[in-house]
Amino acid sequence: MNSVTFVLLVAAGSLGILLSFVQARSRAVLAEDGFAEPSRRAVAMGLLAAVLLLTVAIPFAGGMIGAQPETRELSLVSVFAVHAVLLFFLACYYALSDRRSLKEFLGLSSERPARDLAAGVVIGLGGWLLTILAASLLLGLWVLLFRGSGSETATPSVSPMIEWLVSRPLWLKILIVLSAMTVEELFFRSFLQTRVGPVAATLMFTAAHGAYGQPLMLIGILMISTVLSITYARYRNVLPCIVAHGVFDSIQMFVLIPFVLHQVQRL
Repeated sequence: MNSVTFVLLVAAGSLGILLSFVQARSRAVLAEDGFAEPSRRAVAMGLLAAVLLLTVAIPFAGGMIGAQPETRELSLVSVFAVHAVLLFFLACYYALSDRRSLKEFLGLSSERPARDLAAGVVIGLGGWLLTILAASLLLGLWVLLFRGSGSETATPSVSPMIEWLVSRPLWLKILIVLSAMTVEELFFRSFLQTRVGPVAATLMFTAAHGAYGQPLMLIGILMISTVLSITYARYRNVLPCIVAHGVFDSIQMFVLIPFVLHQVQRL
């Protein structure tokens, strides 16, 4: 049954992605990329479909059925594999298109980069606080409903993937944060948001983190992704988004998640 459900969820996620790009094409958004030959465009779209299937639709489906990666099989290569795939795609798409400015393609152009980078720190802290507030309110509501049903209180659990990440050496955790804040923002904000819009990009970013298998964490990711999408639309470049993403991930990786794990282990 899980296999059937997984396939249906992958199909549903893929359909949603397809519809977002059909809508983008109807608004001639993709025409700005330009392609010297139709064959180049076909290759680029094929690469995009494969990347979104691997990094968005499949993780979304896996998370929905409760699938968890086997942490014993994770390695240094597997940790950065998704980011490597996204970077490879961006490089290929840029090479296939007729865009001349790599800086503009990646959304790195800024009239006041120092200001935008500093704003990212404030936005990251504010976004983290907003995320914690929203998650706390939803958790409180869930507890009230759960207790009202007369059921026994469930023992909190933490995703094995999250436990594995926070147990890595300090240098590796720093690399993970740096890689995520840079690559994910370049792909989901600079590339996707400019083509399918902030709502679709936000949903795809959230779905891409479905492998964690934590509903409350996905709510938090949805909240911070919304903040990052608004930030990109406001500043029209990815610099504050990269910094804000890094601030958020750093607080999660080095402060909040270790604290939660410590509290869970005491129960």
